[in-house]
Amino acid sequence: MSDRIELSKELRQVLLNSTAIPATSTVNGKTYTIQKPIAAGYKAAVWQVDDEFGRKRALKLAIPQDYEDRSFLQEVSRSGVLEEKDQFGRFARLYDAGVSEIEINGLGKMKFVCFVEEWIPGVTLRNFLIKNEGQVGVSLFIGYVHGVCDALQILRNANLRHDDFHDGNVMLVPSSNGEYGVKVIDLGSLKQLDVPTKKEKDDHRHVVDHLVAIWNEIHRRKALSIHDRRFLADAVPLLRSMLDDEVGIALVDPEQIRTQFTYIYTRSRKLRPEKMVKPSSPFEFISAEHIADDRVLVQIFAKSCPWLDKVAGPVPCLVTGPRGCGKSTIFRWLSLKAHLHKPAAEIEDLKITGVYLSCSSDLQNRLGWIKTEALAKRFEKEIIHYVNLLAARELIQTLEHIAIREDRSTFWGYGQTQEAAVYEFLVRMIGVRQFRLQGVSRLAQAREALELEMFETHTKMLAGLNLASTTAATFLGDLTTLLAEQLPMFREKKLAFLLDDFSVHRIPKDVQIVLNRIIWERRSSHIFKLSSEKYGAVLKDPLDANADLAREMVEIDCGREFIALDDYDSKQKARTFAVDLLSNRLHAAEYVGTAEQLIGHSPKGSLAKEPVRKCKGRHEQQYYGLERLSDLCSGDVAHLLLVYRRIFEAGAVGQHSTETVSMITQHRCVRSVAGELLDAIGAYYPYGPQMHNIAKEFGELVRRILHDGRPLKKGKTHVPTECPRIEIDQDKGSVIEGLTKPQKELALELIRRAVFIDMGPGLSRHGNETTLRWHLRRIYLPAFLAALAKNDAVKEKPYWFLYFLTAPAGACEMVWNKWPKVTDIHSKKRDEHEDVEPTML
Repeated sequence: MSDRIELSKELRQVLLNSTAIPATSTVNGKTYTIQKPIAAGYKAAVWQVDDEFGRKRALKLAIPQDYEDRSFLQEVSRSGVLEEKDQFGRFARLYDAGVSEIEINGLGKMKFVCFVEEWIPGVTLRNFLIKNEGQVGVSLFIGYVHGVCDALQILRNANLRHDDFHDGNVMLVPSSNGEYGVKVIDLGSLKQLDVPTKKEKDDHRHVVDHLVAIWNEIHRRKALSIHDRRFLADAVPLLRSMLDDEVGIALVDPEQIRTQFTYIYTRSRKLRPEKMVKPSSPFEFISAEHIADDRVLVQIFAKSCPWLDKVAGPVPCLVTGPRGCGKSTIFRWLSLKAHLHKPAAEIEDLKITGVYLSCSSDLQNRLGWIKTEALAKRFEKEIIHYVNLLAARELIQTLEHIAIREDRSTFWGYGQTQEAAVYEFLVRMIGVRQFRLQGVSRLAQAREALELEMFETHTKMLAGLNLASTTAATFLGDLTTLLAEQLPMFREKKLAFLLDDFSVHRIPKDVQIVLNRIIWERRSSHIFKLSSEKYGAVLKDPLDANADLAREMVEIDCGREFIALDDYDSKQKARTFAVDLLSNRLHAAEYVGTAEQLIGHSPKGSLAKEPVRKCKGRHEQQYYGLERLSDLCSGDVAHLLLVYRRIFEAGAVGQHSTETVSMITQHRCVRSVAGELLDAIGAYYPYGPQMHNIAKEFGELVRRILHDGRPLKKGKTHVPTECPRIEIDQDKGSVIEGLTKPQKELALELIRRAVFIDMGPGLSRHGNETTLRWHLRRIYLPAFLAALAKNDAVKEKPYWFLYFLTAPAGACEMVWNKWPKVTDIHSKKRDEHEDVEPTML
């Protein structure tokens, strides 16, 4: 039974009965004439009233019990602050509030907390969508984004949250010119922004619900233009990003939300906007999915990425790594379309002709519902057909960009003859209409036909129907062979389909198996490059033929690649990349200061000595400077940018700043971000709490070994022990394979979510044994005041690893109990030698 205090159903009905309510009501000595009841909810009712001058007002009657633990005067005070910040008039005005006794026929006098608000004519978003079903367009969506983002930004500026931002409290209000505006009503629940809400959804989450509801109404329309469908498709990754649980990736800033949706609206109407949207800050785009303009992505991309050359060549590859490591950014940068705004001389450096395909944007919502082997087999031809159409559409869009260039014939060899050949191929293969309207290019006609066929394919599949005719698994091979014959550039630089985020959480396993018939087709005219989370790609086809990564597709693990730079004394590559990552963004945002000026350099020498150095007072000068910040990365590009952004915010770095942010500020920001990301593990589904506990206990072990463990002898000196890695020897087979199914799922989830980075199997120094090597993700280490490098490892056997997964506290204590420690005598002896650092804080 619920303890919730609310208006009874009977009382709600009475408060909506015009014959039961009084003619007037008094609030703080002012009399209001009641015109009619409007609505009644669980905790309040609203009447339309007139004040003493005949002006319309809204009178909200709230139950007094709802204000037993707070004063309604707080809302009145906060509404005043909000009114000062509301330069756009997005909120109804709150004029008065007080406690009143109201005579209700049949019930006698009842006490209410009364709020007198501005009367807003119009309709709530909820009712508007119900009344206009099938008539909602994209213009409403983008207009609502502008209005609601104004409201969210005003609340932020006032340090407030509405705390009841459902679709019944947002009004669409007509203006004199017939256009509708957005206005938020019911200010009786205002709270301080920094006070956690007790409700299930905050203001931002409610706004996502609003946008999804509008998106669904648009999508229900049977007749949608190509532009509208493109907008809806581009909106999906933005909506998903607004709900992302990764702190550094989530799209939550109101101005960013407005910018991103406005841009995809503009882009849906054109191939490319005439003017590039310059980022207003270096951190405007953390995730590649937020960057709508390829020109911006190319401008801020750091070509010093240490593993770029491995990905960029004309060889099939599988790029794996944690979310936010830059896989999508690299793939989008490799697409030819991203570079077609540049002169030909600058494009010649590309080694491939890349065509970017996004599973999250283009495939997840279309094929993600096919979650069983039976469904995948039933729609096998349609699945292949849909992906063929998608790849062809993206390829046609690339050709459209080439077609508007002045050098389309002289450099690309793409004239009317070649365009006609591509068009005629599509006429034969998918039945493109053979008539063309005047002024509509063959390519535009072909793209329209492809999109219509994609829509028809998806509709039929959802209805449980098969298509009478589909393209074969050889379709892409035939199309790319034609292009290689017609265009010299496509012969010289092999076509590569860049299939991004081909992971089981985007594309179900059985769908991946079907699509492998396309991916593994051997054609000299094209290749596939895939990106996925670790263990996210299923590399076998419907005939159960497994792909040989060593022979057919090279795996490039971004997290492993970054950590491996330590092993080969190649730290400078990582550090150059980290500096370029920030420098390019500063330049794009037209900041005066450089990375070296604003962040500065770290001192030479091992960071391991810093956390354990003995000194008086607080010691907060360890994690700072470009070199140490770059060492935080385990392929964590998004998290490195998050650290940079926090440092800039804490150091009040602006467009004209040139002073270095203090070491203490940088240190505190690093530790704060590390703690937040560590805590965020607990929210991962379905093993979040277990994974958080494992990371926390192992991090504590790493810290204890560094601070209190016996130092390692290195030549004639001793150095602190840094061991953020686990190494498990196995006589034969894989350590993971020996686990039970739940334990195996937990272990794989630790790697998929990159709580640990799998360094790949190594050979045990005890013999020819397979060794599991797991490295704790570096971004978590500052939370434990640990160093970022590795000079030792926790070396155990498989039975310990099982213990570690099921009871990490006990397993880590077992390691610590037998680990060589620093005794008081050892500490005294070491303190007497200059070449041995003290190991106690």
